[in-house]
Amino acid sequence: MRNYKTVFKAACLITSLSMLGACSASKMFMAGYTPPQTIADLLNEQYALAGELPPEINPDSRGSAPISIDADANISNEANHDNYYALEAPVQRFNPRFTYKSVQDYAAQLAMRLVKNGNGLNGSAKIGISSFVKLDTSLQNTTILGNQLAEYSISEIQQFGLNVIDFKLMPALEVSNNGDIAFSRNVIQLANKQIMNHVLSGTMIERQDGIFVNARIIALGSNRVVSSASILIPSFVAQSTQPNYVSYASE
Repeated sequence: MRNYKTVFKAACLITSLSMLGACSASKMFMAGYTPPQTIADLLNEQYALAGELPPEINPDSRGSAPISIDADANISNEANHDNYYALEAPVQRFNPRFTYKSVQDYAAQLAMRLVKNGNGLNGSAKIGISSFVKLDTSLQNTTILGNQLAEYSISEIQQFGLNVIDFKLMPALEVSNNGDIAFSRNVIQLANKQIMNHVLSGTMIERQDGIFVNARIIALGSNRVVSSASILIPSFVAQSTQPNYVSYASE
């Protein structure tokens, strides 16, 4: 009999608490309270009641860009979510502190591809090699990398049995206080030298991951491309051609 009385008292207590809770909830809804829809809204509401800013929109916070998580725990980048932004993963590229790769290695690969792709290229070809230029509106601008590619290509192309012509050679040596000079870039001194029938030239395209080089061997007179090849020089190899200067503060 006592057990029935105890169960009856407990049931009455639970019923009373439920009625009180329902009354409180009804009063909140009548006052215009809207329950939060997501966990993020609930957290924002708690911070608003405490008079604080959420960590993800606090201007003093130094974390990563805030993200919004939906009910399926997926990153949301919809524009209608206020104060939330999509998280974009940073692109990390390989950049070694030290490498054995050099510009000459890539010039050798480029020469091998040019010889392999040659169409009508034979031992009678006399090839002059020009500086590689930037792919811009003028096609007149070269760099340290472009000049180095041209210089390395002289020996690399010759190793495959092709005739390479150095058109910068002057008719005679120029003896001066600076030394005995055999090369020149003076157009007047080299104007009468037309001893090559092919030219190797190329363009360079700057990309985020490196320098993309397009090279071709062109037959003079007909302007026919007898061979072409492409190669990508990684950025850490291309940057190694730039001189590094160290500045010291004077006392």
